[in-house]
Amino acid sequence: MPAQSPPPSSGPAYTPPTYAPYSAPPTYNTPALPRQRGSSCGKIIIILVIILVLIGIGITAAIYYGYRYAEKTLKSSEAYSVAVSTLKANEEVREKLGEIQDTGFPIGAINQSGDSGNAVFVMGVTGAKGKGQYQVELRKRSGVWSVISGHVKTADGDTILVVTPRVSTDEPTNVPSPPGPPFTSDPRAKGAISGGVLNSKATSLPQPTYPAVAKTAHASGTVIVRVLVDENGDVINAQVVSGHPLLQAAAMAAARQAKFAPTKVSGKPVKVIGFLNYTFKL
Repeated sequence: MPAQSPPPSSGPAYTPPTYAPYSAPPTYNTPALPRQRGSSCGKIIIILVIILVLIGIGITAAIYYGYRYAEKTLKSSEAYSVAVSTLKANEEVREKLGEIQDTGFPIGAINQSGDSGNAVFVMGVTGAKGKGQYQVELRKRSGVWSVISGHVKTADGDTILVVTPRVSTDEPTNVPSPPGPPFTSDPRAKGAISGGVLNSKATSLPQPTYPAVAKTAHASGTVIVRVLVDENGDVINAQVVSGHPLLQAAAMAAARQAKFAPTKVSGKPVKVIGFLNYTFKL
């Protein structure tokens, strides 16, 4: 058979595709983002809060253990033991409050030097039948503590005398003493006349400072101070007759600063023994 020619092409000849060589994508220099300040401030605040909490815990612990230490020190003293045993031995206290089951923190102080000293306590007491507040004053002589005066004020407002104030004639003149003969141990009182209540006769009568411990204990009332006034109108001796133990020292200090016009009998100046009343109100 005769050879056949290829069919005529209907379009352009095929050309294979070409590809560009690979190149890495371009890089960009982007600026670093600033750190967030809010997060650092938050951390500082948290640290400060933690420090303040720790300080608060430390202060609270110091107050708590300091309170406990002070309470333990006072309650372990011989003066406190004598005060409580005297309270429990009182028949009227047992009748109205029942057996004493607990005593609160004893507000007060103990001062002693060698075989002598004095102490004052104010404390809450709880009995089987009721509660009250116990106020007691003690003295230490020849190494022995004894209750000089003490009373319990019940929740109903009644007052129970635990120990009736003793008459004392051998106390130093610079220490508050209970009712007794006026200035027996002071020879300067010889020849003095009685002047009664001297408040209105004073030319200068400074008022006593209200002791902070007395305010804390809600102590109030009238303190009576017996004074010895010399021929010039100056107080040369003062002695507490009655009043709350926590108020006596302030009243006596004020009484010593009082001034009076000289008292004359037949034209001659004389010494005067009288009383100054100081009322403490909360």
